[in-house]
Amino acid sequence: MTGEALRLEGIHKAFGGFVALQSVDLSIQAGELVCFVGPSGCGKTTLLRIIAGLESQTRGRVIQNGRDISTAPPSARDYGIVFQSYALFPNLTISDNIAYGLVNRRRARAQIGARVKELLTLVGLPDSGPKYPSQLSGGQQQRIALARALATAPSLLLLDEPLSALDAKERERLRGEIRQLQRRVGVTTIMVTHDQEEALSMSDRVVVMNHGRIEQIGTPLEVYEQPATPFVADFLGKVNVLRATSLGEGRYLVGRVELATRANGYAAGMAVRLYLRPEDRVLPDSGPVEQMANAMRGHVLGVDFLGTYCLAAMDVEGFEGQKLLVYFSLNQALEMGVREGATIPFALRGERVRVFPSA
Repeated sequence: MTGEALRLEGIHKAFGGFVALQSVDLSIQAGELVCFVGPSGCGKTTLLRIIAGLESQTRGRVIQNGRDISTAPPSARDYGIVFQSYALFPNLTISDNIAYGLVNRRRARAQIGARVKELLTLVGLPDSGPKYPSQLSGGQQQRIALARALATAPSLLLLDEPLSALDAKERERLRGEIRQLQRRVGVTTIMVTHDQEEALSMSDRVVVMNHGRIEQIGTPLEVYEQPATPFVADFLGKVNVLRATSLGEGRYLVGRVELATRANGYAAGMAVRLYLRPEDRVLPDSGPVEQMANAMRGHVLGVDFLGTYCLAAMDVEGFEGQKLLVYFSLNQALEMGVREGATIPFALRGERVRVFPSA
């Protein structure tokens, strides 16, 4: 499939005096996997429910495959949906759960049987047809819910926090499986999640939402490396925020330390905030850093051990009390002696710094 699969035009939703969505415009291409991500209450689930017809917009239009479905009931919209709670029928076998939508559409018995068998194989549970939901793990039940949503071969798949009820290891495994399955089937998919890592690892494009508005739309790499607003920079992953004063021509003063960046356009004397990730640094293990641009020394205040990597809280010389989180792989931390009380030289990557006005 090619072309535009779904278009939202000026979607606005108010619940009495509370505005949940404000003028949302979005175009999704056929075959894409798009994640709506944002904090609780940002409007992402409301937007998904409007697409599904489970909620009506106050104004605006929903266009699916060139057809205006703005006022169409859910039964007249071409989609499958998977909820956080699986919503499988406990009194039906796995095969009957998957076949439910096909039976309602009065498909032939042989056709239904073949489709159920195909889907059970697709989700990696070919022998689970005679079982009941209670006999499967949470991850297996979610795969069956996915198979049921795909049974009628919809042109759009909606996933509402599909992995949030699972433990961390199962979530990580299933998100890879869902992504592979989506690519194999080629179905246009919209997923709602509050998990930034989930959104970045699974999607073709990420829609970052806040207070009922879209803050930024882009590939996972774009929204992570080139956040359009302070909210996006702060919401996706860990970030250092430093108070600074512009010196003009891409130079900024943090405490007594001058940093050179590629972020120009701020007049000298203007108060700004610098945003940079803990990994936006050069360490001595890649060569001498003392003569590099933006070289500095940090005194380690504490180290958070997070498995394969560590985050060290640094008191940087000249920053006048502004702390900095610096990323180290586990091997780097061991080899460089990163521990509380140690002093570590490093340089900041000026090309990775994002600058926003303090206001």
